[in-house]
Amino acid sequence: MPCLLYCVALSATNPAPNLTGIAEQPVLTLEANGLRVYWSEVASPEALAEGASRKMAEARHRQVLRDIVAAITPLSFPFPAVVESTDAIAALLADQHAAYLEALTRLAGLVQYELTASWAEEEGVDLSKPVSGSEYLKRRQQAEVRVSAIDNKLRTVTAGIVHDWRMRQERRNRIWVVLLARDDRERFIAALRSAGPSEGVRLRLSGPWPPDAFA
Repeated sequence: MPCLLYCVALSATNPAPNLTGIAEQPVLTLEANGLRVYWSEVASPEALAEGASRKMAEARHRQVLRDIVAAITPLSFPFPAVVESTDAIAALLADQHAAYLEALTRLAGLVQYELTASWAEEEGVDLSKPVSGSEYLKRRQQAEVRVSAIDNKLRTVTAGIVHDWRMRQERRNRIWVVLLARDDRERFIAALRSAGPSEGVRLRLSGPWPPDAFA
């Protein structure tokens, strides 16, 4: 039967507790050469492709990752990653063994959070509407100033907690991806709260997640 993959971890870590995956199937494990893959059977891979079924399955996939990362540090497979059998899982581990082993060893005990910043004044702006060159430069300069201020604030309040940062732009939003020790999760959240709100900026926190961005 086809297998839906959730994540891969070091087999030396304690297995995550019993979990229920997509379509109420139990989350199973397969181990080979020091690595452990978490997966579940999926009767109809086509149902994962689109529509309401995909949204429900993707939400369950993310919840399984959240449950696993609370106990160990895995690296996730993109949704939906489906292989034809457990033999295919073993072949995947053999093919990518060195890369998985290096990344999981380097990132052991670490987790990833995401901070998404959006600006209230931009919510009503039509990005498809043409603007003059001077207006474009003005908006870009304003955005750079705001992003720099938020970046400095975040880095200051979390100094000594965050191991590494990544930052990217997604249309209207700026996203910070941070790497920290699993044991520092409460310290990290408390540090963010201590910073207080920034006028006109909405910050949304997501995580913890597998530290995929740093693998």
